[in-house]
Amino acid sequence: MTNLRQCFVAGSEEGKKGYCISFDYDQDVVENIKSMIPHTYREWREATKVWWVAEEYEDVLNKLFPNFYALAHLQGKLL
Repeated sequence: MTNLRQCFVAGSEEGKKGYCISFDYDQDVVENIKSMIPHTYREWREATKVWWVAEEYEDVLNKLFPNFYALAHLQGKLL
């Protein structure tokens, strides 16, 4: 499985809530994102090389990335 390199809360260009994520390139993961998350709930941001994914698809991100929950919800809270 692929781990995320970064994950942070961010809005879409239309103001929807979600996450920006980045990971080492993996064609299978990219294809899974495209097939499991409708295009209106994801954005590829070429300038920063991150994907934005709507918060409604947290369950998909959790399935694709074993460290999603820790980065999205625990980052900065662990001592």
